[in-house]
Amino acid sequence: MSDDEHNDGTPATDKPDPDPAGDDSSETSEYFAGEKGRSVPKSAWVVLAVALVALLAFFLLRPTWFTRDADDHSLHVPADRHFIKTLAGSGHADGVWLTDDSPSTSYLVTLPADSERSQTRLHLAGTSQIPDNSTVFLSVSMDGQQVFNNKLATGENEVDAYIDVPDQIAADGQVRVQVRAVGTRHDETCTPDHSSGLLVHLGPDSMVEAALTEPVHTVRDAVVSWDRDMTIVLADDGTEWRTAAAQMGIALTRAGHEVTFASDVPEPDGRSTILVGPDDALREEGWAGPDDAAEGIVVGRLSDSPVLAVTTSDGGQISRYLTSPTVTTADGADADPRAISTPPLGGDRVPLEALGADTSVGQITETRRWRIGYSLSDLPEGRLPQSVSANFQLPASPPDLTWILNVELNGALVASHRLNDTAGRVTIPLPPGRELLENALTLSVERDRDLGGCDVRVTSYPIQLQADSTLDLGADPGAGFTAVPRTLAPGFAVYVPEDAGDRVVEQLNAIIPTLTKFTPADENPDFRWNEHPATGRSFIVIGSTPDVTSPASLSDGRIVAGPDHIALAIPTFDNGLLVETATSTSGAGGVMIQALGSIGHTQLPTFGHEVAQVITQQGSFTIDGDGTVATDPPPRQDLPR
Repeated sequence: MSDDEHNDGTPATDKPDPDPAGDDSSETSEYFAGEKGRSVPKSAWVVLAVALVALLAFFLLRPTWFTRDADDHSLHVPADRHFIKTLAGSGHADGVWLTDDSPSTSYLVTLPADSERSQTRLHLAGTSQIPDNSTVFLSVSMDGQQVFNNKLATGENEVDAYIDVPDQIAADGQVRVQVRAVGTRHDETCTPDHSSGLLVHLGPDSMVEAALTEPVHTVRDAVVSWDRDMTIVLADDGTEWRTAAAQMGIALTRAGHEVTFASDVPEPDGRSTILVGPDDALREEGWAGPDDAAEGIVVGRLSDSPVLAVTTSDGGQISRYLTSPTVTTADGADADPRAISTPPLGGDRVPLEALGADTSVGQITETRRWRIGYSLSDLPEGRLPQSVSANFQLPASPPDLTWILNVELNGALVASHRLNDTAGRVTIPLPPGRELLENALTLSVERDRDLGGCDVRVTSYPIQLQADSTLDLGADPGAGFTAVPRTLAPGFAVYVPEDAGDRVVEQLNAIIPTLTKFTPADENPDFRWNEHPATGRSFIVIGSTPDVTSPASLSDGRIVAGPDHIALAIPTFDNGLLVETATSTSGAGGVMIQALGSIGHTQLPTFGHEVAQVITQQGSFTIDGDGTVATDPPPRQDLPR
């Protein structure tokens, strides 16, 4: 078969001329002449033009198709309009674990008020472990109203739930979220213990999130957007700006934030960043704020994120304003507070409610606990408590039921009492020897019944710690660090005798957490740079000065203490702190803090009756007044093999 013949056997014939001469009906007139004789249809040019116009329109109008996340659960808003408050940002860096002994957690989220929300929701992410013979429900309440209840599958599973926040609940700008795991065992075994064996871990990325209609642009919305971890950028290291940054660091640390000082803007997200310095220095850092803003607090933009800047050196008033309810008036892009005063705690009795105790009506099934934290620095005149006076309202209960109150102070059981049937005030002495600079007081009410077993129904009862429950102050002067708050109560200043040079940021990172421990609430101390303690005035001194004596000192690369340094003479640390009580030559008392190197976010030890603490990243130890080192472990240890 020739090349011109096909497989069907049809012989090839001469092909007709596709454009016979003189044929007026030819389709050639409908084509443009193409390259090298090829032709392009007119319709193709029309389609191409329409496509180019459509592409240009999409590029200019930026529809949500180009900005929304590929994730089906995305709120479909860009990052600057996505409000997020995670568990980690609320202070739970590792998330929250729910168990039979601790089945619930709650936290308060304040939402932006000046940027409207198109959608608000809660995202729970984590894991669950449920035994095969147990039934467990995970429920969510918002402002006391249950909005979610879901049965958890047995075994090990992922928790991934999206719960919309009802508009009526979010309307006031605050949402109290409570997550609770409720379960019981059903293995048909008669036992008084109905524990289900549940374990639910809510990850630190569980969050309340909202889609905002516009980016955050007011001071109060910028403040509620802050996370627990914050960075203060010192754009100008002049003494007045150092003082402002230090005062802000103390106030924010006292308010529960973990503060880091820096000389440069951190990356990548600056929403939990505060810039401190004059306007021109801030703009050199890349911050862009309104040109007509008043000197004080201003919201600007930094890398497309709303960032708060402090453009005045009055750090005391600014700090008090930003960490108090008065910040709710800052509904503009700038604010300039000039005077804020609050009454200090006074008298011989401090209400437990003022220290954070929950005095609302709660429920008790087996045990109900009230945890009260208090610092001696915050109590009137820095006095030590001598007792706690607790008044409980209890429900009417059957004759076989007994209510028992257990009181713990800093991990030690100091009292256990049987309560009256329905109500009663109990006064519990608090041993001064158990007091620390910062204290944890726990009141536990337990239910005990003579009857038990499967014939007794597990019942929840209402219970209330009355608002007139108080912490009663005494006359014990304290010892070591517990005596310092009374010494500083009349007023003090922070003295920095030696110039830090270019180590200002490192110095602030080292001293601010410790300074906060000794600073009373609502007080922003004055900083005296390159000055020695004033005669007769209480002090906190940073570094060393010949006018102040202390139990230990840093000398020639060693930590020395005791007469002629015979009690202690060891190599000093490269990165750490020496914190100790001190006395000036004029007889005034205070605290001395000496810092070397960079200690980062070192966990501070508890300050108690000792007179000196050596603090490093590896650990800490105490030095007594005679220069000897206090030992916590026994002299000999028989460790398990």
